[in-house]
Amino acid sequence: MTCLFCQIVKKEQFAYIIGENEENLAILDVFPVSLGHTLIITKKHFANVAEINMESWNNILPLLKKVIAKIQETYNPTGFNIITNMGEMAFQSIFHLHIHIIPKYKKNEGFNWSVQSAPGDLDLITLGKKLKIK
Repeated sequence: MTCLFCQIVKKEQFAYIIGENEENLAILDVFPVSLGHTLIITKKHFANVAEINMESWNNILPLLKKVIAKIQETYNPTGFNIITNMGEMAFQSIFHLHIHIIPKYKKNEGFNWSVQSAPGDLDLITLGKKLKIK
């Protein structure tokens, strides 16, 4: 199977690269939802955040911060959404880890988060015990 982001890393597919480090690239999203919408993609193939190794993960934050600073300096957005999707159910369409940096300029434009509350009968104590990391 051909991975679009692996092709970009290998320079077999064009992408507008705005930054990079040893482990990651920052590229402009080709279907931006706002001005400056950027993706951080890993140079090594990981399907999602659960698969990434610590070396690659630890190199994401410095690049992400540089991209945010440059977008702030250039376009002065009022906020950001930083998201990654994991799995088809969560709307992941390219199964290579990527993190969206989405600048926000107006409340109801660009990326909009829409959620529904979980059923009201959730027992947080029982849930917390089941999910407790030891």
